Amino acid sequence: MNVFQQYFRRRLAFSSYDAVQVANVRRALQQAGVQFKIKQHGDDIRGPALVPSAHIKAATEYRLYVDRDDVELARYLAGGGTLG
Repeated sequence: MNVFQQYFRRRLAFSSYDAVQVANVRRALQQAGVQFKIKQHGDDIRGPALVPSAHIKAATEYRLYVDRDDVELARYLAGGGTLG
């Protein structure tokens, strides 16, 4: 399977602005052997009118993508489920 095909097999399994929560989900997925990709998206807001070029990083959203065959398992683990 080439990279192009792998990209289209990915599905969003989890999204959060909480880095600690993302770390816990990541750990659970690694322990279960689920392959995943993390994308970060930073929301910027403009600074005060006196400094128009200033940008303030407001928040970072973390999105975890998994293969479409692993979505249910990943969501289960993200919700606090365990294996075994």
